[in-house]
Amino acid sequence: MIGYEIFVRSFADSNDDGIGDFKGIAQKVDYFKMLGVDLIWLTPHFKSPSYHGYDIIDYFDTNVSFGTLADFRDMVDKLHANGIKIVIDLPFNHVSDRHPWFKAAMNGEKPYVDYFLWAQPHFNLKEKRHWDEELLWHTRNGKTYYGVFGGSSPDLNYENPEVVQKSLEIVEFWLKQGVDGFRFDAAKHIYDYDIKEGKFRYDHEKNVAYWQLVMDRARQIKGEDVFAVTEVWDDPEIVDRYAKTIGCSFNFYFTEAIRESMQHGAVYKIVDCFQRTLTKKPYLPSNFTGNHDMHRLAQLLPHEEQRKVFFGLLMTTPGVPFIYYGDELGMKGQYDSTFTEDVIEPFPWYASLSGEGQAFWKAVRFNRAFTGASVEEHLNREDSLLKEVINWTKFRKENDWLTNAWVEHVTHNTFTIAYTVTDGDNGFRVYVNIAGHHETFEGVSLKAYEVKVL
Repeated sequence: MIGYEIFVRSFADSNDDGIGDFKGIAQKVDYFKMLGVDLIWLTPHFKSPSYHGYDIIDYFDTNVSFGTLADFRDMVDKLHANGIKIVIDLPFNHVSDRHPWFKAAMNGEKPYVDYFLWAQPHFNLKEKRHWDEELLWHTRNGKTYYGVFGGSSPDLNYENPEVVQKSLEIVEFWLKQGVDGFRFDAAKHIYDYDIKEGKFRYDHEKNVAYWQLVMDRARQIKGEDVFAVTEVWDDPEIVDRYAKTIGCSFNFYFTEAIRESMQHGAVYKIVDCFQRTLTKKPYLPSNFTGNHDMHRLAQLLPHEEQRKVFFGLLMTTPGVPFIYYGDELGMKGQYDSTFTEDVIEPFPWYASLSGEGQAFWKAVRFNRAFTGASVEEHLNREDSLLKEVINWTKFRKENDWLTNAWVEHVTHNTFTIAYTVTDGDNGFRVYVNIAGHHETFEGVSLKAYEVKVL
């Protein structure tokens, strides 16, 4: 199984309004099949006031810019008919401040007041997020409420059983619309405020217990075939706790370690990552090229040969690999937490950025016309990154046992890493040279930027 993250607004436009939509995605099935992906992850497609969609107004309806609920179901049917599964993004930690629940709560209406967390005398209302110094508490019309991700996204109060039940109803609703599973956004933030102590604190035990409830409900509806992957951006040992319950977790350390190692010219961080995250585990890791919350792969690895090495590592390691849309083309983009649009630019189908299906909802700064980062240009170039990625996805499908494999016998020198991948019955050894010069390691000769499977 090979995953592909799509920012819906930027991918493919079916009705010439410049905005990507469900019908546009359905019309690009041939591209998914050529690329070799068979699992699509859609970023939030719900009714929302923002361009990114992570602040939801209605969990039971679609963003009208993307299409109707019927259009969504048609897209799901088209993907399924072509052997492609679909998972949707579920941001359960918070809602939009325009959500009816929050509006009612601000008006003092029961039961909705108890759907949110309000200031108490012993709370430190000046407390800030530990990662960027933004305030946790927000005041409006004389009322102060908790919102880890900003004042426009008030946190839901999962100490309230009614909120827990509402979230389970949302899971059930979308599974019955045909989706195959979920990406659980900000999974460690469901319980992240200690009411007794009046301060921010992750309660991993309560979080994991909540996700167990969610997975139990999902499996009651969909069976064991339901696929779920969690976002827990933390130390590998913390990730393990969530992944054991949910079944799969994005391996942020993988992405960070390879990017940093190739920038700095030494494999030591890759070695540490493989030894901590890719050994035999009771869940599937999900290694990935990037996502909407980080710099684009090509922004940090400017040479295409480096990115080919990244994809070689991605496709020869265990679990469920994910490609962020456009990384197979070398799309660039600088991430800024206050301006995230540069990493979600329109997917370039054509060299001119103009043609049937081309989304163009925003101006582009990084992936301009005729700069080489389009499907058209890659297909017309023999040694392109896209063609290399297609070769690797073919390799991956020929070795589908890799999903349930693990890594062992990791060895290295400064520029080369070697590792054995096995599921107990199948296996091979991989040699990777991340340097721009020839290397010989364990008797294996490696050209610059070469991945060799033996």
